[in-house]
Amino acid sequence: MASAVPSSQAKVRSSIPGSSGEQLTAALRPWRRRLILRQVLSWTVRGAIVGLMLACLVLLAARLLPWVTAPYWATGAGIACLLVASGAALWFRPSLASTMRLIDASLSLHDRLSTAWEMRNQNTPLFGLQRRDALKHLGKHSPGIAIPLRLRRSSMLTAGIVVAILALLLLLPNPMTSVLQEQSAFQARIAKQIAAIDHVRSVALKQTNTPATERAQVDQILRELQAKLQNAKNEAQAQQAIAEAQSRLNQLRDPQATNKVQAQQAASSSLQGSPNASLNASGQALARNDNKGLATALKNLADQVSKMTPAQRAQLAQQLEKAANQAQQNPNLSASLHQLARSVADGSPTEISDASSAVQNAAAQDATTQAQSNSINQASQSLQQSANALAPTTDGTRSLNQGQQQGQGQQQGQGQGQQQGQGQGQQPGQGSNGGHGNGGGKGNNPGGKPGKNEPVSIPGKIGSGTSTQSNDGSNGVVQNGSSIPYSQVIAQYNQMAHDAIDNSSISPAMKDLVHSYFNALEGQ
Repeated sequence: MASAVPSSQAKVRSSIPGSSGEQLTAALRPWRRRLILRQVLSWTVRGAIVGLMLACLVLLAARLLPWVTAPYWATGAGIACLLVASGAALWFRPSLASTMRLIDASLSLHDRLSTAWEMRNQNTPLFGLQRRDALKHLGKHSPGIAIPLRLRRSSMLTAGIVVAILALLLLLPNPMTSVLQEQSAFQARIAKQIAAIDHVRSVALKQTNTPATERAQVDQILRELQAKLQNAKNEAQAQQAIAEAQSRLNQLRDPQATNKVQAQQAASSSLQGSPNASLNASGQALARNDNKGLATALKNLADQVSKMTPAQRAQLAQQLEKAANQAQQNPNLSASLHQLARSVADGSPTEISDASSAVQNAAAQDATTQAQSNSINQASQSLQQSANALAPTTDGTRSLNQGQQQGQGQQQGQGQGQQQGQGQGQQPGQGSNGGHGNGGGKGNNPGGKPGKNEPVSIPGKIGSGTSTQSNDGSNGVVQNGSSIPYSQVIAQYNQMAHDAIDNSSISPAMKDLVHSYFNALEGQ
C-alpha cells in the first residue's frame, strides 16, 4: 500500500494541463518581444530628440563663432545620440522575469504570472493549477493590443519643436558664412605663398657660387617663415612674419656691397678705355666677373711689361692708378690696383705676379659678394611678392577704401671720373588696380660721353589719399587716408623699382645707382 501512493500522485500531477514550465516560457516570448520593440522605439525617439537638440546647439554656436566644421559636428551628434539610444535599449532589454512583472502590472493580473514564473519548477498539483490559471488569464489578451507602440504626445510635440528650430537654423543665412569664406580664401593664399617660398628655398640652396653658411642661414630664415605663415591667424600676422623675414635677410647683406659693385664697374670702365689690349681685356673680364679671363689678361699684361720701356711702363702704371682711384669705394680692389700700378712702374716680375694675384683675389671676393647680394635680393623680392599678394586684405588703406594714390619724387645723381653727369627726373604715378609711371632725365657730360636716362615704368598701387615724398624722406605728408609705416612704403617702392629696372635695358651702373638710392632711404 505504501508504494502505491506516490505512483498515484505522480499520475495526478502529470494529468494537470499547463503544469509544465516550458509552456509558460513559450507563452511569454511574444509578450517579451513586444516589450523589447516598444522600449527600442521609445528610447530611439528620445535619443533622436536629444541628438537634434545637440545639433541645434552646435549650429547656434556656429552663428556666434566662425566654426567651419559645425555642420559635421551637428550631424555627428545627432547620429551618435540615435545610435547610443538604440544600443542602450537593446542592451537593457527586459528579461523574462521583468516581462512577468510588467505584464502583471499592465493587465492587472495580481502577480499571477510572477508567482507562476517563480514556481515554474515546482511539480505539485497546487502550483500546476496556479500556472494554468495564470496562462488562462494571459490567453485572454493579445500582445499587439495590450502593449501599443504609439508615441507619447509630449514626445511628438517636443520633436516637432526641435525639428522646426533646426530647420530655421539651416535655412536662415548664417552671418559667419562671410567670415568663413574670408578665412578659406586667406588659407588658400597662405598655401600658395608657402609653396612659392618653398621654391625660393630650393633655388637658394642651388646657388653654388654663394657660401654654404649663407645658404644655410637663408634656408633657416625661409623655413621659419613658412612655419609662421602656417600658424598665421590673419593677414596682419602673415604680413608681419614676412616683414621680419625680410629684415633678417637684409641683415645678411654686406652694407658696402652696392658701393663695391659701383667701384668695380667704375674701375672696369676705366680699364676698358685704355689703349692697351691687356688692360682693356682686364676691364672687360672685371665687368663680367670672369676670373679666368681676368687671370689670362693679367698674365698677358705681365708678359708685355717685360718688353716695355720705362716710359711705356709709367704710362701703363698711370692708367692703372686712374682705375684704382675710380675704385676707392672698394678698398681691396683699389689697393690691389695701386699695388699692380707700382709693380708695373718698377718692372719687377715677382711684384707684378703678386699684385696680379691680389687683383684676382679682390675680384673673386667681389664676385662672391655680388652673388650673395643677388641671392638675397632674389629671396627678398620673392618675399615682397608674397607680401603684395597678401597686402590687399592686410592694408586697411587698400581694403577699406577705394581710392587712388599719387606720389611724386625727385632723384638726383652725380657721377665721378670721366663720365660725370647730373640729372633730375620726376616720376608721377597713378593707379587703380594697376597704374603707370614715366621717368625721364637728361644730363651734361663734360667728359665727352653723352649721359641719358631711359624711361622706367613703375606700376601704381590702389590706395586712399594723396602723398608726397622727397628724396630725404623727412617731409612726407599724407592726407585723407590712413598712415602707413615709412619702412613699409620704402620697401614696396624699392621692390617696384627693382622689378622695373631689372626688366629694362638700363646699364648696370645705373641699376646700381637706383639700388643704392633706395638702400640709403631704407637706412634712414
